[in-house]
Amino acid sequence: MNPLTEKLKEVLVSVFPIVAIVLVLNFTIVPLETTVVLRFLLGATFIIIGLAVFLLGTDIGITPIGNYLGKGVTKSNKVWVVVIAGLFLGFFISIAEPDLHILANQINTVTGGLVPSSTILVSVSIGIAVMMTVGILRIVFSIPLFKILTGVYLFIFILSLFTSSEFLAISFDASGATTGALTVPFMLSLSSGISSMKKNGKASEKDSFGLVAISSSGAIMAVMFLNIITGQNELTGELPVDLNPSGTVWEPFLHEIPIISQEIFIALVPIVVTFLGYNFLSLKLHKRPLARVLKGIVYVFLGLIIFLVGVNAGFMNVGSLIGYNLAGMDASVYCQAKVKMS
Repeated sequence: MNPLTEKLKEVLVSVFPIVAIVLVLNFTIVPLETTVVLRFLLGATFIIIGLAVFLLGTDIGITPIGNYLGKGVTKSNKVWVVVIAGLFLGFFISIAEPDLHILANQINTVTGGLVPSSTILVSVSIGIAVMMTVGILRIVFSIPLFKILTGVYLFIFILSLFTSSEFLAISFDASGATTGALTVPFMLSLSSGISSMKKNGKASEKDSFGLVAISSSGAIMAVMFLNIITGQNELTGELPVDLNPSGTVWEPFLHEIPIISQEIFIALVPIVVTFLGYNFLSLKLHKRPLARVLKGIVYVFLGLIIFLVGVNAGFMNVGSLIGYNLAGMDASVYCQAKVKMS
């Protein structure tokens, strides 16, 4: 079976239940405008196609790059190279993660710009970079995983005592957002590449796991530090809901394409340049495997654009509308019950 067809089937199975639930709600208790439903269906189509292309690109592009770079970092036998590589790769692989972009935009919208999306992206990516470097050093020096995780989560517990409830919630959401379809395959392949260069076979196999867990804790700590440093203890804002959308069905999609294309291009360029530089100086892949990796990067780029355009232009607005309408129904039911009781 064609690899792209397999990915399409996987994604379709995941997305179809969401589409079905929204359509059922639309035809029963939460009727939506026709334009909104059409945008939602178009967005769902974009998501299915984009995610399938993106996942295929990850398999043939991002995963091999992580493996190659992991082996290269370990081969140097220099701690400073490991530290610099970990910080650089951790930052840029995190800032390219589509799930983190979605979360950052939502936080920016809900807080009315009080917490800009760029602030979340940069701070979380720094946290991921630092902790991914810690995770890489753990593999290199064979430090038991439980010791690192015990210390990390004890530190998170202490930080939580000084963090506002709003930022505490955001911090753990950020951790979940950074374990997405781009960062996880890259980190797993990176840790696999690093551990494969160690002489002790059993120990290296054991050490190849745990990098994602350690790295994702960096997102939690980064948001907590952001709250402690800025002193923003209370967040005020609201999620704007467009109850009567105007314009054509295609309008929001055409608006999002250039913006998202630029963001994804900027996010992916450092990773591609790093890999090409490493390949030119040391790896020296043959034309066919190199072309395959580059083709995977193109797939990742196109897939991310299609996926994020579908999310931002078609999916998210429907979620806001359904939540708004359901909350309104709950309020009206509550008020009617209160009147009857009185």
